[in-house]
Amino acid sequence: MTAVKTTKIVPDNDYVVRFLSSWTYRANAFRIADSLVAESIKDRDTILKLAENDEILTELVSFLAEARRFVLTVSDELSVAVVFAVWKEVRRLQPHSPENPTGEDALRAKVAELEWLFRDTPITWSIYIVDDECPEDSLDVAHGIVDAFKWKNVVLLKLRDALPSPELPLSKLDGASSSTKGGAILHGMQRAAHDGHDYVMYTDCDNSNHLGQIGLFLRELVGNGKKAAIGDRRATRISEWQTTRESESYANYILKRVHALLDFDLLLGDVTCPFKMFEREYLLALLRNMDVFDFCVDFDIVGYLKTSRAPVAIIPIVSVDSDLETTWIALTNIKVWWQKLHGFIYVIEKYNLPHNEEVARLVREKLWTTANIEKVLETASAGISSNGRTLTADDVLEMSFEEAEPWIRSVLSDPREPAVSQGAR
Repeated sequence: MTAVKTTKIVPDNDYVVRFLSSWTYRANAFRIADSLVAESIKDRDTILKLAENDEILTELVSFLAEARRFVLTVSDELSVAVVFAVWKEVRRLQPHSPENPTGEDALRAKVAELEWLFRDTPITWSIYIVDDECPEDSLDVAHGIVDAFKWKNVVLLKLRDALPSPELPLSKLDGASSSTKGGAILHGMQRAAHDGHDYVMYTDCDNSNHLGQIGLFLRELVGNGKKAAIGDRRATRISEWQTTRESESYANYILKRVHALLDFDLLLGDVTCPFKMFEREYLLALLRNMDVFDFCVDFDIVGYLKTSRAPVAIIPIVSVDSDLETTWIALTNIKVWWQKLHGFIYVIEKYNLPHNEEVARLVREKLWTTANIEKVLETASAGISSNGRTLTADDVLEMSFEEAEPWIRSVLSDPREPAVSQGAR
């Protein structure tokens, strides 16, 4: 489905809560999408009217209807598996309430979305939930929900139970504690593929990305012979990030700029979108080549997609950010950036990706330790100056290497000397 690129729509906090946690909102989206399918409505003005001028809902139901239209054309039996990891997801898994303001009832929502999409079709589905050494016993909460509803197609796994493994990629993982999302996701997908599912995808625990949209992925995989389909949150009219995220704070922009200056291409800008689906046999080959088990697992996966030269579809998806319980907070900004910067360099080298070698050298020399990353973030939070002027966030994102490098080196060379970029001469 081709999305319309216009000014981004930014949901307010109340809307975010409704999108993520309201069963009334979800039921209304199903109802409108069903009407669009039944009455063959595709005109945006008509859809906007049905959605009572709600621009985000209009975008969502348009995507849902298109997804539903495709699955209704499928005549052969096939099975789909959805995998997600849990680590500190106790609150998201439970319903929203005054006592649980970040609740999303996430597992029940996923089941409802899959039941809506695939009802009256020959497509069956399963969910695989993988514990990633959660200190709060998220899997126990999921287990209670599964038992209460007597679901037979929700599989509960623990990464540690699969280790040590004789099989790639987990044979490269020395223990469950060495995984940060990646190990759990890879284990869940491998188990689903071994269980015989025709198509396997992974997502996040939260409700940011409505599973009803995966019919658009199946259209490319089943209908057009693609081997993988990956979501792109940036390609729709909805803003994919909340500006309140720590990852969106001013201090982070210098490291975001370093990432951009590395100048390596991985098919799309939204590499980390947690909405990727694979054909089974292609997935099994991909898994044998994986060896990144942290947050950079997406970069390893997309690096393989790019260099394998298999046909891949990039699919716009509607996404509303669930930021209050993001793992970024629990892991800390410093640790996430450490994983990301190491991951960028590793994937560049692993897949021999063209890149800016000067920037890669800077990362290895000056941004390779948590201590240095912490110092850069701490100094940047007070403002980055160039030629006597404090730069805005947009200015930082446009810094040249000749501006960014001396600023970073000055921060890490002498703590008594103010960090100032002299600018390119």
